[in-house]
Amino acid sequence: MKPFIFEASTAVSASQEALYFFHENPKNISCIAPRSLVVLEVACDEKAEQGGVFRIHAKQFGLPIRWTGRWEKAECPSLLVDTALSSPFAIWTHSHRFSPLPQGALLTDRVEYLLKGGLFGSVVSRFVMPLVFTGMFRARHAATRRYFSKINNTSRESSRSKAE
Repeated sequence: MKPFIFEASTAVSASQEALYFFHENPKNISCIAPRSLVVLEVACDEKAEQGGVFRIHAKQFGLPIRWTGRWEKAECPSLLVDTALSSPFAIWTHSHRFSPLPQGALLTDRVEYLLKGGLFGSVVSRFVMPLVFTGMFRARHAATRRYFSKINNTSRESSRSKAE
């Protein structure tokens, strides 16, 4: 079966490089996870490298999830691509694109996906997952903007106190 595609973008007040470095560490998922996702454990290298593997143990809506992913591409500062080796999905490829903007950078998440479960998985993938992904990536992008907003405010405050 052919995978479905979901894509979402947001502008962030951070450099392209800062966004890349933040997203290349899977441990940062706990900083941007929506309330429905409780991250229990992340095992990984802190730097994404092509072929590198990461493992995530979490609960989504109270259901346990064990996820093993592999970095397929790590092209600093513009692209990270991970695939699922073991997850609820038969197909999962997640591209994180980072593009410079005059006032920061554009973060674009693109997911090619298909749930396991044959026809049932395909129906859920087509009709339910876009709603789940809309809420999940809206929350992740808002959390990413808040994270960098706090860093930017801390930097400004630090610069102000040095100038005084």
